[in-house]
Amino acid sequence: MATEKTARFEELTRLASDFVTAQKGLWDHAAWTDFLSNVRKKGFDISDEMKTNLGELLEAMKGFYSAAASTKSVEKAMKGVVNESATFVKQHKGVWGHTDWEDFVKTVRQNTQTVSEGTMTYVGGILESMKVFYALSPVAAVQKRVSAARASSSAAAAPAPIAEKKVEAKPAEAKAAPKSRPEGAAKKDDLTVISGVGPALAKKLNGAGITSYAQIAALSEADVAQLDKSLNCKGRIKRDDWVGQAKKLS
Repeated sequence: MATEKTARFEELTRLASDFVTAQKGLWDHAAWTDFLSNVRKKGFDISDEMKTNLGELLEAMKGFYSAAASTKSVEKAMKGVVNESATFVKQHKGVWGHTDWEDFVKTVRQNTQTVSEGTMTYVGGILESMKVFYALSPVAAVQKRVSAARASSSAAAAPAPIAEKKVEAKPAEAKAAPKSRPEGAAKKDDLTVISGVGPALAKKLNGAGITSYAQIAALSEADVAQLDKSLNCKGRIKRDDWVGQAKKLS
């Protein structure tokens, strides 16, 4: 089963990489529709969630392709980065820490000379998108997996609030939490589940007091602009729609 899963993962990333390279980083709706049709022919079940995740992967690859377009061998660089990313995700089974990420950056820069500090941002986006697909079975959607995990976690935590009927002020506190640094009872979510948030960014968000999907989902336009500036995200928060993703997750 593991072999089948990794084989499907590799096939999907290859299809995405080949599409971006063939289109030279530019495509219209008709080309996108043809790509989806080709993916379906390969046996992948394209749900709305799958379509969204595919779009995010293509956009991340497009960003890298555009950033490296001035080099002599952009197609070779693209293939190299995609292969390095796929190998890394498989080796770590879709889960890694900040030290692993730093080692990955060193490896990519050694093997792909065109990867600069600027293009590494797009490589991170490719890696995060691939992590989502690795977590999927060949036909499942990541949201189902995440929702099931959260439902299980909620069910396990349910007895505590029911046993203490006195604590009726907690709902009001929970509503206030997303906008500010969470109190001791605040939940800590895995923010790297959000596409575009790598281990390094997750650490920065935690340092800024943001530890849950609910907090990100509650961000206003002004909050997003301020957070983007303080974390030097260069528009990534709005571009990757962290707020929309967080709303689905929470």
